[in-house]
Amino acid sequence: MKPTILVLAVMIMLMPLLSGQETTGAMAAVNFIAPDIAGNNVELDAYKNKVVLLDFWATWCGPCRREIPNLIDIKDAFKDAPFEIISVALERGSDDFARQFVKDQKMNWVHIMDLSAGRQIAEKYQIRYIPSMFLIKNGKILASDLRGEELKEKIKQLVIK
Repeated sequence: MKPTILVLAVMIMLMPLLSGQETTGAMAAVNFIAPDIAGNNVELDAYKNKVVLLDFWATWCGPCRREIPNLIDIKDAFKDAPFEIISVALERGSDDFARQFVKDQKMNWVHIMDLSAGRQIAEKYQIRYIPSMFLIKNGKILASDLRGEELKEKIKQLVIK
């Protein structure tokens, strides 16, 4: 009986993170350095003056693919704002297909395709499912797993502040 109560207590504490709500006390974002799709190093801390949407995804993930049009719309809507998307691909093998997919879909933002680096970053952020998204500003995670208009509205609030 006690393990059941413990599991329920943990689930209740994690509900804000799992349900796409703002975090009450901003949690620190974990810095990383990883190569982007062109082989240039990307460091999260280099974006401290921007709102960053950190997106964990894969080409084989149906919900991830369905979110792409929304991300393209968001990138276009905030192209002149202090905002960036960093997508971390969590592929299951060669990243060649993912590279071509990004090009074909015109996903014009920062992409980390390195399989080893992607897994390490996912481990740092304790990713258990994809898509998983975090809104980060000045090194703090301010919201997670928002989608659609709710995500767009939250980004708007953060870039205007």
